[in-house]
Amino acid sequence: MAKVTQCQSCGIPLDKKTPAGTEKDGSLSSKYCTHCYQNGEWTMDLSFDEMYDYNLKRFQESDMNKVQKYFLNKMYTKKFMRKLDRWSE
Repeated sequence: MAKVTQCQSCGIPLDKKTPAGTEKDGSLSSKYCTHCYQNGEWTMDLSFDEMYDYNLKRFQESDMNKVQKYFLNKMYTKKFMRKLDRWSE
């Protein structure tokens, strides 16, 4: 199985800047970031649409430059997010 390189809840890259969340036993999650998943539970109980809106706003308010934000807005669609494990099930 290929290593997951982005959170399967919000789509953010899993890297040193955004570490993995944790399972109930304290081990690192292989699928979800620390913003979405801690201690084996979701950090926010949001519907798909609420999570999409929350994440889009968070990305737009980030410190990315205008070019990065432009491409993010083109890539970060509901169709993209529906393919993430949390929302495809």
